Amino acid sequence: MARPRKEDALDIAHRAVEQTIRLLEEAGIAGLSMAKVAAAVGCSAPALYNHFRNKEDLLRAAHDAGFERLYATKLAVARDAAGDPLARLRLGGRAYLDFALENPALYALMFSPDAAAALRDNPFQGDLGRKSLDHLTAAVAACQRAGHLPGQEAQTVAFTLWSTVHGAASLMLQNRAPASATDRDRLADALVDTVMAMIAASPPPPPQSDPES
Repeated sequence: MARPRKEDALDIAHRAVEQTIRLLEEAGIAGLSMAKVAAAVGCSAPALYNHFRNKEDLLRAAHDAGFERLYATKLAVARDAAGDPLARLRLGGRAYLDFALENPALYALMFSPDAAAALRDNPFQGDLGRKSLDHLTAAVAACQRAGHLPGQEAQTVAFTLWSTVHGAASLMLQNRAPASATDRDRLADALVDTVMAMIAASPPPPPQSDPES
């Protein structure tokens, strides 16, 4: 009976995605190769090709894993909010900024991929990006049920909020924000607090007139 190879015991596909994300942060897309990923995983290059056809296929898997991580992060902070819709929205916004700032190369792959990544489709057209956007829309709707943002379309508000934190994250990562890198935590808090203050201050809906009066 043939002795099993060491790489047969590895979860090559999962580890390859993890190592791709790590290597992206260290060397970017240009510095990534199938050979480097295989070496980091501890498998042979042919074994890696059994799971991923090429570098672009591996980058697609890393891209998808990024959205799954983002969604898992948003679910976790929603649980921490303990039924407080404003807290859920605030924690979600802060967690989003933390995710982007802590994973700049992965974040770029998700939203602004290099042409070499061959990722031209809109992530919000599929389940991966849509889940996170729907989660945010549900958080906005919960705030509306509590009396905030009356008369607004929840999905439009959600996209506006996403655009705000995405724009802030992008500017901070490109060193185009009005704060140094050492002030990122303070700036992130200030941004989220400012948005939340505007939402909390939104007026309640006008009272409905009694048609029989």
